[in-house]
Amino acid sequence: MSIRVVALGLLAVLLGEPAAAQILPIPPGWQLDRAVLLSRHGVRAPVRAADDRDRQVATPWPTWPVPAGELTPRGEQLLRLMGRYYRVLNGGRGLVQADDCPPRNTVVAWADTGQRTQSSGAALLAGMYPDCATPLLRSQTDTTAPDPLFDPPPSPSCPMDGAANRLAALARIGGDFSSVLREYAPQLASMQAVLCPPGVTPPGGACGLRSQPPAIVAGERGRIALTGPIAIGSSAGDTFLMQAAEGMPADQVAWGRFASDAELQDLLKIHRLDVDLAHKTLPIARQRGSNLLAQITATLQDGHKFPGLQSLAEPLRFGLLIGHEGNVANIARLLNVGWQIPGFQPNEITPGGALAFELLREVRTGRRYVRLAYYAQTLQQMRQTTVLELGRPPGMVTVDLPGCARDLHMNACPLERFVEIANQAIDPGCVTIKP
Repeated sequence: MSIRVVALGLLAVLLGEPAAAQILPIPPGWQLDRAVLLSRHGVRAPVRAADDRDRQVATPWPTWPVPAGELTPRGEQLLRLMGRYYRVLNGGRGLVQADDCPPRNTVVAWADTGQRTQSSGAALLAGMYPDCATPLLRSQTDTTAPDPLFDPPPSPSCPMDGAANRLAALARIGGDFSSVLREYAPQLASMQAVLCPPGVTPPGGACGLRSQPPAIVAGERGRIALTGPIAIGSSAGDTFLMQAAEGMPADQVAWGRFASDAELQDLLKIHRLDVDLAHKTLPIARQRGSNLLAQITATLQDGHKFPGLQSLAEPLRFGLLIGHEGNVANIARLLNVGWQIPGFQPNEITPGGALAFELLREVRTGRRYVRLAYYAQTLQQMRQTTVLELGRPPGMVTVDLPGCARDLHMNACPLERFVEIANQAIDPGCVTIKP
């Protein structure tokens, strides 16, 4: 059974074709009232230590300027540029102050508790308003416990059964990895040649993708993880992307073994499959994404319901939720949405990329509508630390919401219909927050 039929074919049906249009303008007579962005953290060092990763490659990995898993100084710089663009774009749309400091509590970021998410939130806000104290960065007080927005806990009503989730993911690929290994044979062969080139003697033992058999294993809190060729290739591909975005010299990105970015883009298909199985298998997406989608929906309905706002404060105008690749994947699956940024795979969740939920109001009628978009720097912009302007924007595309296709008005979904779609996707037993 072909993985294209089972998994990627499923994506084509559920996620739709990636949008190609640029961001739609605000319709005449309409007003942008609020925006909530769910962002992945920026460019970071690999999450596994180099000595661990070196066991699977013929040539030691290049070093990074920060400890494993942390946001790099370059990652911070790139997010400042992205934050600056958010101010320019949304200042011109009348959502936030373009020149002055915003009123307190109107521009807020809520970040997961780790270094890379906290630093990403701080960099985005600093890019928006470098001389202002009013943008707020918030997170839960107990930084030693998982934040239920980004890493929700199991509960009696949401048990998060890792064994059941493993079986659900396996069912999507026909019960075993035979179809996957056939379908992705070209990418896996290319990845093996990059990790362990012919004629290069590895330091010891098996090298590259052959060092582990393919499997899906159940983890804690309902998580699953792939092992074997797909997992090793996925991790390597994500690291190559981070190296390129970090602006490493060409001879350090994949040890100089890529002739072009097209080779990197092709190998990222392995990473996309890994993310799809681990985070977009429906039971997993519902267990791990229901809290986040409930929070986003509540904030769109009421700007006082964003986490970290002070009581009786002004309603939120621009809110950032700073999490991880898996968080964005969960929400994308629940809403069945997809996108493509030039130079990346369809539905690639890029470093610093954000899925945006924009609340618009038709002034004459007072009716409110929701539009979705995806914002992300292109790889070339990340390499060159491009200053982003209205005339030189990042990669950005309007994101279609398939569930609202019959109810669109001016290419926007009525708020009440969006709420219905979100509530149908959410598992209420898995909602533990009180927005």
